[in-house]
Amino acid sequence: MKLDVTNLAKSFRQQPILKQIDFSWTDQEIIGLVGRNGAGKTTLLNCLTNYYQPDQGGIFLDEVGLMEKPELRQHLVAVDPQHPFLQSERLTAISDYYQLAYPNFDKQQLQKYWLSNQIEQNKHYREFSKGQQAFICITLAICCRTEFVILDEPFDGLDLIVRDKIVRLIIANSTKYHCGFLIASHNLNELDGLCDRALFLNHGMITQDYALETTRTQSKKFQLVFRQQKIPALVYERGKILTVRGRVLEVVFTNYDNGLATDLAALEPVLCEELPLELTDLFKAEYRSTSTGKKVLA
Repeated sequence: MKLDVTNLAKSFRQQPILKQIDFSWTDQEIIGLVGRNGAGKTTLLNCLTNYYQPDQGGIFLDEVGLMEKPELRQHLVAVDPQHPFLQSERLTAISDYYQLAYPNFDKQQLQKYWLSNQIEQNKHYREFSKGQQAFICITLAICCRTEFVILDEPFDGLDLIVRDKIVRLIIANSTKYHCGFLIASHNLNELDGLCDRALFLNHGMITQDYALETTRTQSKKFQLVFRQQKIPALVYERGKILTVRGRVLEVVFTNYDNGLATDLAALEPVLCEELPLELTDLFKAEYRSTSTGKKVLA
């Protein structure tokens, strides 16, 4: 199954938040949604779940519009940990509600998840800790047995044990049930080892769509030192400078090929050491100003 977002836009009080959002998402695919604070990540998720009506554009499931066939939203789920409904109800009532809303809801598996993690189903949701609430919401979403699951900051404020449980649940269910996950998170380290793709949201648009395994073969990160005081034009024009420490540069080349390797070698750097490339580096390269390239090195 495939979900397509096409030319989606949303404004509030004539202030554009999302301008032109285009991307595709297939089941069993884990996607990270990345952006700075205020970039519009939560707004985009709310449009996908119909909490907000987009001003233009469409969301299509196997080429059928969700506005024309709203019942298709049963293939898509998001659970908001802060929703007032959750706060006021016992877990037994919450699970019954989701069972009514989603025809493939796996209540038996949900109870196994909760029992094995000491989650008492007769307690009110608000009585649980933040970590327990996160676990409750993610297991609820997973047990809806939809093809697409949306998670907004699922790792925020959680300890290592709970985060590890959530990561293992996402991976296991993505594989076993052909379930795709779209995860908006500031925790880039978690996303790096979890996601197949990363969408970068910037200026109201998806500015980068990285297939992470492919990106690591096409992009390189180097630590460079040059004899000259000025940063060479090649580095400034073809690379994205992450840091400058004295004469030491850290640079990401997002389209690194044999030609660029030859040109870089011709500059005869004193040091040219390849470093491991992480999602954090791609984030810095996308959002950090490249004005560093005009500096004179110490």
